[in-house]
Amino acid sequence: MNRPELRRQLQALAHCHPGIHPYTLALRFQAQTGRALTGQQVKQLLTESGNCRKQPAKL
Repeated sequence: MNRPELRRQLQALAHCHPGIHPYTLALRFQAQTGRALTGQQVKQLLTESGNCRKQPAKL
């Protein structure tokens, strides 16, 4: 799963649960997909723009 796809899925999940804490969102994402992310990774994916970064975070 690539970064844009992760971001899209997280944004959709966050839209269904407005105001949810990034850690809780990470747990819900893991329950749905089986892919483990940290709250910090979720926060970064949701806040970064569509532009590519030179050094992306390890997922």
